[in-house]
Amino acid sequence: MALENGEKVEVAEAKAKAKKKDWIVLSLRVVAFFATASATLLMALNKQTKTFVVANVGSTPITATLAAKFNQTPAFVYVS
Repeated sequence: MALENGEKVEVAEAKAKAKKKDWIVLSLRVVAFFATASATLLMALNKQTKTFVVANVGSTPITATLAAKFNQTPAFVYVS
């Protein structure tokens, strides 16, 4: 009878440890999902603009504005 009680305690401890591991794995997956989603949104909605002064006519500067989008990155040339 003592052996059965000892086995039951060990099985209960093993189940408790497995449950804790499941929560850790689940929480890591949720964090990874949100990190991936935020990176995707950042790349899709990101737009950089740079304004250069091309010349000065009198005291008025003439500017040129260039915009870069995520699909102009060289890494995405091979994906699409």
